[in-house]
Amino acid sequence: MAQHERHGLEKLEESDISAAEFDHLESAKPKTRLDEWVDHVGRYVSWLFLVGVVISFLEVVMRYAFSAPTIWAHETTIMLVAVCFAYSGCYAMARDSHIRIGIIYNAVGPRGRRYLDILNAVLTLVFLLGIGYAAIAFTEKSWFAPTGELRLEGSGTAWNPVFPPLVKLVLLLCVALMAVQSVLHLLKAIKNKNGGTI
Repeated sequence: MAQHERHGLEKLEESDISAAEFDHLESAKPKTRLDEWVDHVGRYVSWLFLVGVVISFLEVVMRYAFSAPTIWAHETTIMLVAVCFAYSGCYAMARDSHIRIGIIYNAVGPRGRRYLDILNAVLTLVFLLGIGYAAIAFTEKSWFAPTGELRLEGSGTAWNPVFPPLVKLVLLLCVALMAVQSVLHLLKAIKNKNGGTI
């Protein structure tokens, strides 16, 4: 078995397959300076996943090894992961790694790709306007009482942290950031007279 695995590794090393063929993010380049910034910040935001894993591991140890569960671990992990997921939309847009129908995009010429890039940016903006409208309403309700004074919404559990307003604010900021990214992508696609990847 070990010899078979060694032979497989030697064969893989001999092949001309690059890492970029397995992971398109290796070759993805940010389109704008804002995308470069989003990409850079994303490398730090991704560490929040690891923090969530460590907290979950500690909770399991405390609960089953010491019979001393915490009241904060579960909600903290959910908040950290929610922030990561909210930011992942910006990161995916910066890396041009959103889901697309590649068979259509690759089948058309440079001019067709330019029009598809413009259409994609416009549709993304329309979608983000709808999400942004809802995010503003949810954020406002979680930060302010109906009378207008500042009142941060709690989670409603025994610990009752004020994580919901923080996550909703992060989501709103990420939607706004994606909207700016979309506008910049749209302008770049319009200026790109040669078509193709912007």
